[in-house]
Amino acid sequence: MKPQFHLPLVTYPDSSSFAVIQNAVDFARHQKADLTASVLQVKIPPGRQSFPSVIDLEKMRAEAERFSRDSGTALCETVRDYAQKAGIRAVIQPFEEQEPLVAGTLAGLSRAYDCSLMEASESARPIVESILFENGRPLVLLPPDNFCGRIDTAAIAWDGSAALARALTGTRLFLENASRVVLISVTDDKPIDEAARDRFATVLRNAGLNVETVSVKAHGQQAANVIQSVAKENYADLLVAGAFGHSRLREFILGGVTRSLLTSLEMPALLSH
Repeated sequence: MKPQFHLPLVTYPDSSSFAVIQNAVDFARHQKADLTASVLQVKIPPGRQSFPSVIDLEKMRAEAERFSRDSGTALCETVRDYAQKAGIRAVIQPFEEQEPLVAGTLAGLSRAYDCSLMEASESARPIVESILFENGRPLVLLPPDNFCGRIDTAAIAWDGSAALARALTGTRLFLENASRVVLISVTDDKPIDEAARDRFATVLRNAGLNVETVSVKAHGQQAANVIQSVAKENYADLLVAGAFGHSRLREFILGGVTRSLLTSLEMPALLSH
């Protein structure tokens, strides 16, 4: 079966970048996948102006919808142009949705595909989190910088959690084209079962991969930053991590690897919840 990737593109309040389209097209090309771009055109419900004001709400609503429509047209043309140059099959799927329902609708659309591709940006974060928690499929977060899309080395943020196991289920597609895997464990962030990690490394070696294990200490630094640094030192093209391995409350209060990756991503990362 040919892999089917999904690229959600938003147009309000900010438009998705052309860089994420280029990265997604390159990623799909190297993975020999088709790409479907869901391009939002937002509909904003009319506001009720219950008291006299110099603010023209109807004009603002019309301008916002026009911006969304024009941005959607530009994004569609860019997807079509990049895909044609890369020689991949791309389907463009425009849709309209009212502003409060956008994140849920995109999460629902994403369930039909092998994985979704999104850029890590503050404006896209609510939709990224919705897709991550609600679609049941892997999410590949792409950094703002361009990358070639090839995956020769994959880094796995190994903590032995069920969240990581779910992420690894969706990683097989990418590991089939990789030659090397690096298992990275931050030993002072949470307890690490090294025997279980070594057992998993043996399974990967039996599958034909060159596997290395790396244990590091964060020494008070953000674990996500340490993991990304080690992954880059090992020339990894993709980082695999489980999403929100701790409780949601702890992640909200203290932060965590997942939340740090959502806000300070330095390399492509596959997450699954």
